[in-house]
Amino acid sequence: MPHDKKPVSPWVSTGINLLAWPGIGTYMAGQKVTGTIQATLALVGGLLSLCLIAVLFRFAMKLVSTHFDSESFVQTNGMLLGLGAGGLGMLSIVWIWAAISSFQNHLKNKK
Repeated sequence: MPHDKKPVSPWVSTGINLLAWPGIGTYMAGQKVTGTIQATLALVGGLLSLCLIAVLFRFAMKLVSTHFDSESFVQTNGMLLGLGAGGLGMLSIVWIWAAISSFQNHLKNKK
C-alpha cells in the first residue's frame, strides 16, 4: 500500500535550516543533492570550529601560569586557530546558502 507523504511546510524547513542544522531543511524541502551538500559542509564546518574551543581551553590554562607569552601561544596554536577559523567561515557560508535555499523554497511554493 503506497504511503502518500504530506509535503513539508516551507516554514518548517526554514526553521530547521536556520535554527538547527543547515541543509537538513533544504533536503526536506525536496532539494536532495543541495541539502546533502549543505548538511555535510555544515557538519565539517562545525567540527572544525571545535578547534577554537581547544584553543580557548589552552588559553585558559596559560592564564593560570605566571608568565604568558602571546607570540609563542599564537605560534603554538596557529594550526588550530586556522582550522577553527576556517570551519567557522565554512559554517557561516553554509548557513547563508541554506537561508537562500529556504527563501527560494518559499518563492517556489507561492506560485
